[in-house]
Amino acid sequence: MDIKEIWDKALVYIQKNINSKVSYNIHIESARAVSVDDEFFEITVPFTINRNIIDFRYKNLIETAVEMATGKKLSLKITVMEEETAVPDDIKELQQLTKKANKIADEYRRQTKELIYDLSPKYTFDNFVVGSSNEFASAAAKTVSESPGHIYNPLFIYGNSGLGKTHLMYAIGNKTKELHPEMNVLYITGEKFTSEFIKSVRESKMQEFTEKYRTPDVLLVDDVQFIESKEATQEEFFHTFNELFTNNRQIVLTSDRKPSDLTTLTDRLRTRFSQGLIIDISIPTYETRVAILQNKALEYGVKVSDDVLDYIADNVRSNVRELEGVLKSVISKSQFKEIPLTVDFVKETIGKITVTDKVKVTPKKIIEKTAFYYNITADDIMGKIKTKDIAVPRQAAMYLCRKLLGMSDTAIGREFGKDRSTVSSNIDRIELAIKNGSSVESDINYIMKDISSR
Repeated sequence: MDIKEIWDKALVYIQKNINSKVSYNIHIESARAVSVDDEFFEITVPFTINRNIIDFRYKNLIETAVEMATGKKLSLKITVMEEETAVPDDIKELQQLTKKANKIADEYRRQTKELIYDLSPKYTFDNFVVGSSNEFASAAAKTVSESPGHIYNPLFIYGNSGLGKTHLMYAIGNKTKELHPEMNVLYITGEKFTSEFIKSVRESKMQEFTEKYRTPDVLLVDDVQFIESKEATQEEFFHTFNELFTNNRQIVLTSDRKPSDLTTLTDRLRTRFSQGLIIDISIPTYETRVAILQNKALEYGVKVSDDVLDYIADNVRSNVRELEGVLKSVISKSQFKEIPLTVDFVKETIGKITVTDKVKVTPKKIIEKTAFYYNITADDIMGKIKTKDIAVPRQAAMYLCRKLLGMSDTAIGREFGKDRSTVSSNIDRIELAIKNGSSVESDINYIMKDISSR
């Protein structure tokens, strides 16, 4: 088989696996195969940009196609045609088309720069407080910003509102622009994507819409659950996702639920959301809440005593947004009334702020609900019996105290009369069981629903 036959066979496979005809025509079809040996398959392209794009986005695909055509695993070598080399007429035509396409793309990017780069600069990795509830998500987000499109793609982060998902999205965008200034980064919410899609259909501007969302090197979609039950929006998002993913563009999604729980999402979208890395962010632990409050106090330029910070951290546990809101509120009221920011003042203020909480979740309530579910008594959980039918509920109750209340191992130990290492070991057992697909996960979910009811 000569080199032309190899390349022709490879092109058939490559064309089937590239959704963008424009990318294929500009970057792949303009290439010419020039040599092959036992180690390398060499192609030449008209421009440096063609070489860079192929090397960045299509190298693995081409190597796979060549392997299928030859039966050998060869490394791809890409060279750029010398200017003085006689260039065939069809290549000259493609060179001109490429120049025009690049000018159009540059003009489009210039016009939409404010939209594409609309990232709040105040949210970065430097001011994101990392704790056990979010350390994996933070590490994955940093990795994505360092090497967009090459690992953890898509990255799917889920968790309740106010736990830092949006902060991480902005941090990814800002870090990506710092490390890769040439890249286009677009942040959008699921709600805004939907409203812009509807508007583009109504005003017959679908081409502009698809160009906007299929241009970015990094697409950050916050609250993607908003597109649930919206069939036309999901159809468009499916094609947007495929176009970006096929071209090794980074996709980051956040949601209030994991993909499998987005029940009114189409199966094909749910499958694609699940094919990358899925990470949850849970309620921050007591230590993390204190650290967040310390950071915010510094940011506000106000000296707040440790006693006050400890009190707020111990009483406001639902999410980071509420935690920051309470701190800002007590600081503002203290300054307005010219009253010292003491624990007694905060007690009075927090009492007024938190009266709207629907359900008061306490360690006692968690223990009682867990005991009821497993058909044992609260005294059994608090006791010393170590048989499996008692040990598992005890471990589950400890796990829920951390997950729902963000209690530290030491605080949980005080509640259960156990030492810190025992608590940590028990919680680790539950987390491992959930990771391994044990029925314990459905037990935990049921108990959490029961706890959240009156």
